[in-house]
Amino acid sequence: MPKAATTLKNKLFADENKYIAFALALFICIGINLLPLPEPLVTPEGTVELTAEGRAALSVLAFVVILWMTEAMPFPITALLGLLIAYVLGLAPFGEIVAHGFGNAVVIFFIGVLTLSSGLTRSGLANRFTQLIINKIGFNSRRIVFAFMAMGAILSMWIVNMSVAAILLPMAVTILKCAGHRPLESNFGRALLIAVAWGPAIGGISTPVGNGANIVALGYLQELAGIPINFLTWMIVGAPAAMIILPIAYLILVKVFPPEDISINNFNPGHEMNNVPALLTAGEWKALAIFGLAIIFWLGDPLLQHITGISIPIEAVALTAAVAFFLPGINVLNWKEAQGDIDWGGIVLIAAGLSLGMLVYETGAARWLANIAFSPIGAFGLALRIFLAVLIVELLKVFFSSNTVTGVILIPMVIALASALDLNPWYLAGPVAIATSMAFILVTSSPTNVIPYAAGYFSIRDFARAGLVLTLVVPFCVTAAFILFAPLVW
Repeated sequence: MPKAATTLKNKLFADENKYIAFALALFICIGINLLPLPEPLVTPEGTVELTAEGRAALSVLAFVVILWMTEAMPFPITALLGLLIAYVLGLAPFGEIVAHGFGNAVVIFFIGVLTLSSGLTRSGLANRFTQLIINKIGFNSRRIVFAFMAMGAILSMWIVNMSVAAILLPMAVTILKCAGHRPLESNFGRALLIAVAWGPAIGGISTPVGNGANIVALGYLQELAGIPINFLTWMIVGAPAAMIILPIAYLILVKVFPPEDISINNFNPGHEMNNVPALLTAGEWKALAIFGLAIIFWLGDPLLQHITGISIPIEAVALTAAVAFFLPGINVLNWKEAQGDIDWGGIVLIAAGLSLGMLVYETGAARWLANIAFSPIGAFGLALRIFLAVLIVELLKVFFSSNTVTGVILIPMVIALASALDLNPWYLAGPVAIATSMAFILVTSSPTNVIPYAAGYFSIRDFARAGLVLTLVVPFCVTAAFILFAPLVW
């Protein structure tokens, strides 16, 4: 068969699959809305019911997730279509639906950190950092993947996960471009960029400051259960859990996407990374100053708040850093360059995803869904309760786009459940808080995932393919950490 005919046949087959996927998503969306409402649930927190609005929110989310997983439409367009369907179903006024996501400060954070990434790259500083990394670890693709995952994990112990992903992204992309690996055509590209997402998520469970839901858990444990959990108590279980998960995650990633071998001969001799000046240029010094100040404020915010009572939001820091690249006298970036470097589709995707997640939360569907999921675990022993709690949260993360919102929904619920079971709440609230950053199935389940996704080297299906395996492994690791180490302080 001629090549042109084969290409046409493959295109028609792909189009047919997209029609089927769209029809299936629409059928399920309509079907969920036609289902009768279930009886209210009686829980330790009181009665929880699924309203008609909550049912509609779940139907919209199911519609969107099916189209994302089947790649039947461009991902940002699918997300925007979900907002339109939510409006048609009367879940909220259109302006309110849009404001949930596009009015969220996380969107500003994304614009800020992606502009920061562009500035590091255009100034040449990312090339210099990348050259230092390559000089230390060599031209070994597997070693590079592990190094980026480990760096992400270490940094995210002290810096917010999203910021860490933004720091690593330009260096990872520089390596891939220098090695000649193009988006969606390289297992090395897939593995390296997914490592940029996974590393911070894993390391963020090590300390209370690594993830927003960790702080939520500490507050609720003190407020609702009268249990103070200090920094060391958290690290005694969080750090071992991260150290167990990290090497396993790496092995899964390189097994699912075996990176192609690279060597110095593969690296494009004309690429800027191979022509880095011996001394920092003026542009690099300016970019380094902006980058350094951003890290100082991200890392030092708890100390600043303790000393002055003032806290500077991470979004404000990111936006200030982004604007600084354009200031007169600095001029590291021009707008045309930055506009071309930023993946605006990724920003649309996360903003619309946040809107859908908030609709599920505000209609009460999230709390109902969580109660359905957690109610059976009271019948099991401690180890199995921890295991199931972590697994349930990982699966529920498909429906939520914010780690902190997930913690706000779930942690009070499991504290009440633990009290009803006469169980130390730390043994449920701790694992649940840890699991809120373990979003390995769907890209849109965590803003940290969207940052490397925006570079275009892996698809939503690629992410899920590797993430499903890790999702099944993580509960074993977290359970082992709590069973082995939590008794040391209780």
